[in-house]
Amino acid sequence: MDENKLKNQSSDEIDLSQVFKWIGKGFQNFGNSILNGLAGLRSTFFKNKIFFGLVIAAGLTIGSIYSEILSKKFYKSSMILSCDYLNSRIVTNYFDKLNLLCDEKEREGLADELKIDKATAKNILHFTSKPFVAEKELIEIEVLKEQLNNVAESKKDLVSKIISKIDIENKHAFLIEVTVLNPDIIKNLEKSLVDYFGDNNYIKNRVETHKTYLLGRKAKLIQESKKLDSLKSVLYDNLQIMAKQNHAGGSNNVILSDKSLTNPLEVYAEDLSINNQLLSIDQQLTIRQDFEVIDSFTTFKEPDSASLPKVLVISFMVSWVLAYLILGFFKFDRYLSKLSKETN
Repeated sequence: MDENKLKNQSSDEIDLSQVFKWIGKGFQNFGNSILNGLAGLRSTFFKNKIFFGLVIAAGLTIGSIYSEILSKKFYKSSMILSCDYLNSRIVTNYFDKLNLLCDEKEREGLADELKIDKATAKNILHFTSKPFVAEKELIEIEVLKEQLNNVAESKKDLVSKIISKIDIENKHAFLIEVTVLNPDIIKNLEKSLVDYFGDNNYIKNRVETHKTYLLGRKAKLIQESKKLDSLKSVLYDNLQIMAKQNHAGGSNNVILSDKSLTNPLEVYAEDLSINNQLLSIDQQLTIRQDFEVIDSFTTFKEPDSASLPKVLVISFMVSWVLAYLILGFFKFDRYLSKLSKETN
C-alpha cells in the first residue's frame, strides 16, 4: 500500500511539473513572437527606407498646410455664475438651445438671443456648462442632513450647528465655458451672457421677489429698532432713578408704567440682534448673492487648438503607421495573386 501511495504521489508531482513547464513555454513563445514581430517591423522599415521617407514627408507637409492654412484657431475661456434659482437641467437646456443656434450659418438667431451683433455671433463656436459642485455631492449632503435631522430632540442645537458647517458653498454655481474664433469678443460676450440669464422672466421675477422681501423685512426691522431705542431711553431714565433710590432699600426691578422688567440687558441684546439682521440684509442687497458672477471670463491670446509642433508629431506618427499599412496591403495583394495562380 505504501508503495502505491508513493507512486501516486510521484505521478502527481510529475504532472504538476509538466504543467508548469507548459506554462513557462507558452510565455516564452509569446515573448519570442513579440520580439520576432518587432524584428520584422524593423527589417521592413530598413528595407523600404525611401518609401517610408516619402510617406512621412508627405504627411508632414499635409500636417503643416492643415495647421497653418486650413484649420481654424479657436480660443476658450470660462466663467463661474451663481444663481439660487437654477439647477443643472435648466442650465443644460439653455445652452443646448444656444448651441443649436451656433450651428446656424448666419447666426441671426444667436445674435437676437444674446443681443449681440452678427459679427460677434459668427465668432462663437460652442458653449459648455457643468455644475461647479457635482450633483452627487449635493445629494450626499442632503441625505446626511436628513439623517442628522432624525437625531433625538435633545441634540437639536448640536445638529443645527453641524448642518450649517457641512452646507456646501457655491452649490448653485455653474462653470460656463465658451469657444470662440476671436478672443477679443470675450469680455463683451460675458455681459451679454449674464444679461441673457438675468433678463429671463423665470430668474428676473424671483430676483425681484427676493429683493422686495428683503426691503420689506428691512423696513420692519427698522421700525422695531426705533421702538427699542425709545425703550432703551426709558430704561436709562429708570436706571438713574433706581440708582438714586438704591440706598433706601428699594426693588432691583426696572419700573415701566404698571409693569416691571427684571433684566434690562435683554433689550440691548435684542437691539444688537436686529442691528446684525439689518447689516446682513444690506449685504445681500449690495452683493446680490442669489445672482452673481463669481469668476469672470479671461481673455487668452494663446489658442486652445493644436499647435504646429503637436500637429507635426501626430502627422509623423500617422504617416509612419500608414506606410506599414500600405506595404502590408501590397504584400497581402501579392499573396492573393500567388494563390490565384496556383489555383489556376
